[in-house]
Amino acid sequence: MALREELIALAQGQVLPQARAYPFNLLDVQLAQQTTGAGTTFLRWRNPDRSAMGVTLWESLLDRPATPASLIDDLYAIELQRIALNMQISLTHSIARLALECASRMAQAEATYLRRVQGPVASASTTPATTPKEPP
Repeated sequence: MALREELIALAQGQVLPQARAYPFNLLDVQLAQQTTGAGTTFLRWRNPDRSAMGVTLWESLLDRPATPASLIDDLYAIELQRIALNMQISLTHSIARLALECASRMAQAEATYLRRVQGPVASASTTPATTPKEPP
């Protein structure tokens, strides 16, 4: 989880401030953070009134002739950073969740194993020995 938190800190400390600084703060599409119910934070494009969100806002921003040509390369670079960071955050979150699930299953397997090897052992003398009978 530490790596995921470092990636989120990178997004919050470097990518978001860059995307919110002049001249990007003059645009009608902003980069923002969105926290999920699982506690993970992702970067999303949204409009200032938060009525719309998603990459289609970024696409329409680039398609508009009113968007200054001098910002197109930087907006593209920010989008690539957003995509890469979101992917890395998602992967580290999934790996951490799977690792916890794996550890839980291993603990359950160990408990079952220890119950068997440390529990009461049936001795051979409690089971009556049978010898095959010869046919008449």
